[in-house]
Amino acid sequence: MSSQEVSRWREAWNARAWPVLHRWGAFWRRLGSRERRLLGLAALLLGAAVLWLAGLHPALDTLRRAQEQLPVLQAQAAELEGIVLESRALNRSRRGSMSTEATFAALQDSLRRTGLEENGRFGPARVEGDRVRRTLVVERAPAAILLAWMAQLPEAARVRVHRLELARSHIDGRDRPGLLSGTIELALPAEAPS
Repeated sequence: MSSQEVSRWREAWNARAWPVLHRWGAFWRRLGSRERRLLGLAALLLGAAVLWLAGLHPALDTLRRAQEQLPVLQAQAAELEGIVLESRALNRSRRGSMSTEATFAALQDSLRRTGLEENGRFGPARVEGDRVRRTLVVERAPAAILLAWMAQLPEAARVRVHRLELARSHIDGRDRPGLLSGTIELALPAEAPS
């Protein structure tokens, strides 16, 4: 831009802006102190509304959507974990079956990877007939993740759910939707080689 163009822009700005600023100053001086406070409060509220609409509301909306999607993503991760566990079991079956302890170690590892390790713990193994049984005690486990984890069990190393006792978790005397507590008894054939 040449200096003449800059000068023209400055003159145009001064010709338009100064009269408006002068009128605004005269208007402001005519107002009483109460009217000035009310006008300042209105400007503050307008600024807060613009800040809310332009900055905070979209960010909070993004957080809300992320919280809604989190259980779905966790369930998908649990399903993927089941596929990985099944793949490992199939790979081992080609080379030989997994031992009972290796199977339960893989299940414990899958609990850890799906985020259920804090909510569930295995009891000791016990042999009943031709089956080895282990009880998983769960407390306040996210229902979607736990059910997705259980859905992959029949596909993984011949593990079956023998007995299931689950209910909504009680926290502070109230049922909590989306959280489960109880026991899951898993069974595996005892003849799996060590």
